[in-house]
Amino acid sequence: MNDAARPLAAFLRDRRESLTPERVGIAREPRRRVRGLRRTEVADLAGISSDYYLRLEQGRGHQPSRQVLSALGRALLLDGPGEEYLHRIADLSGDGPPSAEEDDLPEGVATLVDLYADTPAYALNGTLDVVAVNAPGRLLAPDQLRVGSNLLVSVFEHFPDPHSEPDWRRTAETLAAALRYYADPRSPRLRKLVAGLSASDPRFAAIWSRCEIRPHRSSRPMVHIEPHGWVRLHSETLAVPGTSGYTVTVFFAEPRTPGVAALRDLVARARAEEEGDAEYAASPSLASASGVPRRQAL
Repeated sequence: MNDAARPLAAFLRDRRESLTPERVGIAREPRRRVRGLRRTEVADLAGISSDYYLRLEQGRGHQPSRQVLSALGRALLLDGPGEEYLHRIADLSGDGPPSAEEDDLPEGVATLVDLYADTPAYALNGTLDVVAVNAPGRLLAPDQLRVGSNLLVSVFEHFPDPHSEPDWRRTAETLAAALRYYADPRSPRLRKLVAGLSASDPRFAAIWSRCEIRPHRSSRPMVHIEPHGWVRLHSETLAVPGTSGYTVTVFFAEPRTPGVAALRDLVARARAEEEGDAEYAASPSLASASGVPRRQAL
C-alpha cells in the first residue's frame, strides 16, 4: 500500500521526521544520527505504546480514537489547524477515491469572483490551481493569475526581486502550508505537484519538509502596479462552503494609503480593456499590465 492510500501514516512519519529533540524538550544525545524524532519518543510523548504507534505509522493500526489523535497532535506540536488536519486525514478511507478538486468547479464560484468588479479577485481549488480570476486580477499579476496556472508553481518559477524578497518567502511558506491543509492527500495532482517542485527547486523542498499546515486567510502582499510602483495591499481568503478546498481571495487597500489610488487605476484600466476603449487603456497614467514584474509575491 502506497503513502497516498494511507495519508495518516505518511503524515505521522513526515511530521515526526520534521521535528528535532530540542523542540519537544528531549536532550540531544552525542552522535545522534536519527532524522527527527524516534518512533519511541513520539509514543512516549503521546502516552501510547511504541508498538501501537509503529502500527499507525505503517498503516496497520485500526482507526485511532479522538483522544489518541489529540495526544499525537500534542506530541507532534500541532497547532489548531494542524490538529484539525490530523483528525481529517484519520477519517479518510484508503479504499475511496480522492476528491475531484482539480476538475470540478463548483457552480457559481466563477460568477462570485466576477462580482468583485472593483478589486482583484481569484479562486483556487485544493491544489492551488487558479480556477477563476476577474479582469482586475488578471492585470494585477498576468503571469500568476490566469485560469489553469498553479499559484504555488508560479511563485517558485522566479527568484524574488530584492525589494520583495521577504514577502516572497512569506508567500512561499504560506502557500506550501495551505497546499498541505486544503489538498486531498490522496490526490494524484498533489503528488505530481509536490514531486515536481521538490525535484526542481531546493527552496520548495526545504519548506515542504517542515510539514507546516495552515489555511490561507489574510496577507499583506507588496505588489507592483504601474505607474505607482510597489504598494502594500491586503488580501482576505475565504473558504467556499460545501467544497473540497476551494477558496476565493479578494484584494483591497487600507484607506489613505498609496494602494487605494493604485487599485483604482488598475480597475479603471481593466474596465477600459473590457469595454474596448483602447485609447483610455493605453493612457500614460495607466501603464500596461505587461510591465508588472513577474517576481512579485501575492
